[in-house]
Amino acid sequence: MSRQKPGHHSLTLTFDHHVLIGTIPLKGTSKIELPLLSRNMPRQLVFGLLIFILLGHIQANAAEGGYSNYIPGTYGDFGMALAPSETWTLRNDVYSYGADIDKSVRSGRVEVGADLDFLVNMTTLVYKPELLLFGGQYAAGVLLPFMDAKVEATLDLGPINAKVKDSASGLGDIAVIPIALYWNEGKYHWSFVQLVVTPTGDYDLDNDINTSVNYWSFDTNFALTYFNGETGRDLSFNFGHIYNTENDKTDYQTGQELHLDLVLNQFLSDSFAIGLQGFYLKQITGDDGRGATLGDFKAEAAGIGPALLWSRDFGKQNVTFIAKWLHEFHAEKRLEGDHIYLSFVLDW
Repeated sequence: MSRQKPGHHSLTLTFDHHVLIGTIPLKGTSKIELPLLSRNMPRQLVFGLLIFILLGHIQANAAEGGYSNYIPGTYGDFGMALAPSETWTLRNDVYSYGADIDKSVRSGRVEVGADLDFLVNMTTLVYKPELLLFGGQYAAGVLLPFMDAKVEATLDLGPINAKVKDSASGLGDIAVIPIALYWNEGKYHWSFVQLVVTPTGDYDLDNDINTSVNYWSFDTNFALTYFNGETGRDLSFNFGHIYNTENDKTDYQTGQELHLDLVLNQFLSDSFAIGLQGFYLKQITGDDGRGATLGDFKAEAAGIGPALLWSRDFGKQNVTFIAKWLHEFHAEKRLEGDHIYLSFVLDW
């Protein structure tokens, strides 16, 4: 929120209904309001100011906290639209995400930086009964995330130096798959999957980072795969739309999102494949609610990276191992970093 004062321009920041006062020159005649009378600022206000400078004054961040329930790489990696081959499928992903941000404003007079790290173990169980709906094979499932998250941020504004450090671990937001439908015709496969992300993790306004985003997300997906068993070529994409509800603790509603996940894979044998995979995210409606004090912002991000698949038999059980890395080369009003997966899949 901005306001005019005689003789200069200034900016007042409001976080959780607290108003920060005082002025520090930023750039030209632009100023940021800060509590000059005390260096012992409340931790959450320091963190809010850091994020504002990192992703805000230069480029305000969309989605509450700079991220949402969309996680690149979780929509499949090989044969996205293929139906599960057995009644039960178990997949386990060890997912790592790291984002490092450094900004320098006005020739180094304002120095800010932040490190954000997520380590998540996601276990997905899918059940495929002998049931056809609308001519497609029906399946349902659930994804259980257990996570460890850390954030560390620093602020140097000349007379004011501050540091924020926090961590959280435990159960994250569980994703439920109430319906998944799969069809195929020759080498072509297509699917419809509805995901519902539930706010089951811990959320506390006094924490700088939590294991939950504290809102529901309804993620509707359509996928298409072209798989040629003779050549080993796999071309797949997944297109999805996410509707996010309001975080009732902050009165903040992250806007609706569209996402596209693409894969181009080549099987070099029956048990080994390499691939190039990517994603694109576009927020199509702005953030809303009383908590969205920085206005109507829309996020955008894109990334690409390699993937490997290897499968082998352990007795009578076949196990598939997958490794992939997605590097974000573009991020607008959203955190930017690297997504790394180590996974295994088995079915029976």
